[in-house]
This record gives sequence, C-alpha cells and structure tokens, in this order.
Amino acid sequence: MSQTVFRISLGKGLDGLQATKEPIPIVGKYELLVKVRSVSLNGRDVAIANSTYPLPVKDGVVPCSDMAGEVVQVGDLVNGFAIGDSVISPLNPLFLYGPLLERHGSDTFGGLRDGMLREYITLPAHAMIKLPKSSHSLAHWAAVVQAGATVWNAFYGNTPLKPGDTVLILGIFARILKKIQTDFI
Repeated sequence: MSQTVFRISLGKGLDGLQATKEPIPIVGKYELLVKVRSVSLNGRDVAIANSTYPLPVKDGVVPCSDMAGEVVQVGDLVNGFAIGDSVISPLNPLFLYGPLLERHGSDTFGGLRDGMLREYITLPAHAMIKLPKSSHSLAHWAAVVQAGATVWNAFYGNTPLKPGDTVLILGIFARILKKIQTDFI
C-alpha cells in the first residue's frame, strides 16, 4: 500500500513542494502508526522552503514538524494507546524536556529528519501525546505543538529568560492553555 508524501526541493520556495507516492511505513514493536489528520504550517517551514532557515536542512525533506492524527496501528510492545486515539507528536522524538542539546537538533521533524506532510507516519510511542476528549479540532491541536515549542524556547532556548523578563502569550494558544487549566488541572 502507498501513501502521498510531500517533499521539498530547497531554494525553490513553496514551488519546490512535490507530491510523491511512497510505501506506508510498517509499525515497529515500540511504535504507533498514525494517520495524519492535520498539519500546522509555521514560519520555520516557510524559512526552510525559502532556504533562509539558519540550521541545516536536508534537500528533499518531508516538511512540517507539527501534526495531530489518529492511531491506526499499535506496536506489539506498546501500552497506553489504542486504535482510534487522537495524538500529537513532539517537534523532536528525542528531545522531550530540559535544555536543547546539540545532539537533539538533527532529529527535529522537517529539518534533517523527515516531517509530517504525509498521510501516515510511524512514531515512537514514548514520545507521543494522547489527546484528551475536548471540543478542540485536530487542526487546533496541531497548531499547539509549535506554539508550545515557542513558549519553551522563550524559557529554555538560546537566550533563556531571566528574572524580570516578560513573556506575552497571544491568541488561540492562550485560550487553549486556559481550557487545559480549567478542564484538566
């Protein structure tokens, strides 16, 4: 069985985006096979397409780091997930908390590692986030990943916050944070 996967030729902008047919990946024993239902396009993705992103990117990469999807197959040794669960992935399956180390950079989706602009993807179950039942669409959830990474970067990134610094959170992300605090905390 095959799926549509989008790859981008660097330096051609969004005109470099081409659809290809590739095999649907086979789920490993510690992985989930996820049907991608929504992908978020961010400034990082546009910078990568236009070759203005400051970090290394492989030519022909599958772009986009953010997605929300539905589990369609569960690896034999995975617990805590079931077919039909809604999930989001982190920007990088090796980087789950703390300061970003140089070794994490090569595994960020949509850069040196193929990203989410595809129909199906296998991902390590330990890095996946099962979504709660809520009124938010998968498009809303897909947009949370990069927004959350931006907030994380403000606190722990290249220039971490210092006492007295200010952080401004705008738009839907602020509403989602409020909803999460109300419903789940």
